[in-house]
Amino acid sequence: MLSFFKKKPKATISEKLSDYPEINYDGGTKFAENEFNDVYLDIEELGGFPFIQIAIIGTFSTRIKKEGGTLTFNFENEKLTLNSEHEEIESDEIKNTPFSFTQIDFEATEKDIEKIQQQKITNITFQFLKEKISFSPIIIEIPEP
Repeated sequence: MLSFFKKKPKATISEKLSDYPEINYDGGTKFAENEFNDVYLDIEELGGFPFIQIAIIGTFSTRIKKEGGTLTFNFENEKLTLNSEHEEIESDEIKNTPFSFTQIDFEATEKDIEKIQQQKITNITFQFLKEKISFSPIIIEIPEP
């Protein structure tokens, strides 16, 4: 039976970010990666309140209207899950490439920031809608705000 309501499978991209040296992001510290995406992290402060700003550059692309997402830091013996500050998250295509740029702010307390800076992170996971995407950290220390 033919159905017009089935989702089309996502196209797979075989190109990697390293194939595009002109893509250079200096808005944060490269923090983690997986096969097709890089994650940049920056600890910011606005009005005395800290938050974590994340940028994902690569094949990951999303458009979320009402649910936001979560970011989970997995440590050796525990985990910390943070919620996005906004319910709407949308990726932007990077011109003349098969990649996207997604910027997300996550709510964090001073205690959360200290834990992230002081404990060894084994991996991080983003959850958006029903999709989970994992990354391996590539740096040891996260810069101060």
